[in-house]
Amino acid sequence: MRTSTADHARDQHSQDWRRGEHRVAIKTVIVDDHPVVRFGVKQMLSGDEQIEVVAEMADVDNLIEVLRETGADIVLLDLELENTHGVDALRVLRESAPDVRVIIYTSHDEEDRIVQAAELGVDGYLLKGCGQRELLSAIHSVHDGGTALESSVASKLMKHMNKRSSRNDIDTIRFSKREMQVLELMAVGKTNREVGETLFISESTVKFHVHAILSKLDASNRTEAVSIAAHLGIIELN
Repeated sequence: MRTSTADHARDQHSQDWRRGEHRVAIKTVIVDDHPVVRFGVKQMLSGDEQIEVVAEMADVDNLIEVLRETGADIVLLDLELENTHGVDALRVLRESAPDVRVIIYTSHDEEDRIVQAAELGVDGYLLKGCGQRELLSAIHSVHDGGTALESSVASKLMKHMNKRSSRNDIDTIRFSKREMQVLELMAVGKTNREVGETLFISESTVKFHVHAILSKLDASNRTEAVSIAAHLGIIELN
């Protein structure tokens, strides 16, 4: 799901790059067991001079080692690999390389797959067949600390929130004025840095408020927190 924030972030990065103010590439690893898919993705990413594909892999056997050797920032991960389920790979990534951001890039849009990935704290979820602009915007948004969900994926995640028995009672949840401001900015894809700049508070203070919001909503990550808040009517998603 593209947001104006993601597009703005990418455009801003492009301007900085041309001015010589942003020279650090977004190091990306592609994990997919189909060579044609890897080739196609690599071609799409080559359209952005700020993104560098540092490795492409058919499985996750040596993925952790590759991430350490390359200093990769982002992994594009298919959910259906020949020898490993992508969700299992995601679980290992979260345990062994928690600072690496993960975008699921798959043809699977089943609700249970999406929910599993969200609960493990995936940073983005795109379906194969998305356009080049959407893929590039997602990588920039996720690299900057945001999330990237395709609209159909976000819809199914909301459906899950609607179906499950609510763990929260809106009448018992109380947010401070500042927490509401942070939550609303999270909902439009603002990164911690961007939230801080908007509200004129430090990034560490933003992280404190985000932690409090996740705790009150019993959410494991920002994506789930926004989905729960929308489901409970605390915020509205545009």
